[in-house]
Amino acid sequence: MMLEDTRPALRIAHDAATPAERWGALRASEADWQAFRAMCEALRGTYFGFPVQRWLAWGLYHTVYRKVGSFLADSDFLADEVGVMSRAEMAIMQRQYTFAHLASNFVKPGCSSTCVRTAEGWRLMRSLDWGNLNVMAPAVRAYEYVNTAGGVTHTAGVQGMVGVLTFCRKGLAGSINFAPNPKSLTPIGRGIDPLFLLRLLVEDPSIDTLEAAVELITRTKLSAPVFITLCSDKSDAAAVIEIARDGRYNVRLAKDGLLVQTNHFDPNGPFGEQNPTRVMQDGSPWEWYYSDLLENSQRRSADLEQRLRHMVGAPATDVEIACREAYSVPPTWNHESIYWTFAAPGEGSMKLWVRDCAGDYPHAI
Repeated sequence: MMLEDTRPALRIAHDAATPAERWGALRASEADWQAFRAMCEALRGTYFGFPVQRWLAWGLYHTVYRKVGSFLADSDFLADEVGVMSRAEMAIMQRQYTFAHLASNFVKPGCSSTCVRTAEGWRLMRSLDWGNLNVMAPAVRAYEYVNTAGGVTHTAGVQGMVGVLTFCRKGLAGSINFAPNPKSLTPIGRGIDPLFLLRLLVEDPSIDTLEAAVELITRTKLSAPVFITLCSDKSDAAAVIEIARDGRYNVRLAKDGLLVQTNHFDPNGPFGEQNPTRVMQDGSPWEWYYSDLLENSQRRSADLEQRLRHMVGAPATDVEIACREAYSVPPTWNHESIYWTFAAPGEGSMKLWVRDCAGDYPHAI
């Protein structure tokens, strides 16, 4: 079950002079800070439970991130304040998206994003599907990135997340989806983590059109392949930017008011050969719920397309209801679904629903 999060968003003053000022609202909220600390304690055991993992984190931090790491001052501040992770471990945790590609044979993140043109403009629905559900869901939070000029961008992620997964500002909304890379011997590179790219976008108030966002994204070197879904009322368009491991990209535009992106490249596009060779074709709802999120990606995409195609042009409130219903059906609803967002770039607003981890997870099947 997803429950709407109606708490006031925490504010990040992203153009403040120091990390302490930027993250002051999180540090001042006892409940939020304890949720962040609990998440760090749990993930430290998962990610750094063996000496070799801690040594690797130390080595990367001192040889790479201290020289060219993005937003390291924020990461270091959070590590020092929370006290349960070293600076090196915090830096690695903040790059979960990148390092998931090193463990993609064991960890299969998902995510489903859908752009629909409604009677009132574009809407973006996304589900974050990631591992460690019991740890991550209690730490999910809505944030507002604000600047001294009064600009506001809504985001959603876990407590203390330095990067950005999902955002919405007046004119533009976007989200990141995990992209596969099964055939590469070097699955990650030395560019910036895609979550940090979205933070760069969020911190630039001038980027409020699809064209401006695509320009920034396609000229930035990234550390891992990714799908970035965008929709803009100012541009009256939606698009997915498919970015391959070698930096090549493909822009896929919405057709007839609908665009769905899950976790596979366009099979007919330039990177179709990078998709997983195993594709799940059939199963019971229970089997779909627990299935591999890369292998069920094409099923999720087809399901969402079928269930939401007829909603193009409908009132936005009806589209929101239809999206929530469509996202409640396996495999789009699955064992790693952590949160949903529904963004309205024309209004510059975003709703957030968070997984209720109490009780039986697959009760909705």
